[in-house]
Amino acid sequence: MATVKINQKTYEVPELTFRHSKIMEQMGVPVEGMMSRNYLFSIVSAFTSIVANCDAEHADFLIEQHILGGGDIFDIYKAYVTAITTSGFFKKLLHLDKAEENKEG
Repeated sequence: MATVKINQKTYEVPELTFRHSKIMEQMGVPVEGMMSRNYLFSIVSAFTSIVANCDAEHADFLIEQHILGGGDIFDIYKAYVTAITTSGFFKKLLHLDKAEENKEG
C-alpha cells in the first residue's frame, strides 16, 4: 500500500473511490481540475483530509505545520497524483485507462 508523509507522520493512502471524489468536490476540486495544478492547494487539502481522516480545518493545519517544519507541498501532491492515476475508479472517470491503451497500441 502507498504511503505519504505529512507533518512528520506517515499515512497509508487508500484506494481512491467515488466517495473520495465527493469529498474532493466538496472541498473545491472540480472533476475537470483533478489533474490540474491550478487547484494545487485545494487538491492537497482534500487529499490530506482523506488520508488523515480529518476535517478540512485540521487538514489545513497539518499542511501548514508540514511546510513550516521544512516539508514540501509537492511531495503531498505527487502522492495524490500517484493515487489518482492508480485508482481503478479514477482511471475510468478521467479516461486515464484510454490514455494507457493509446500508449500501448
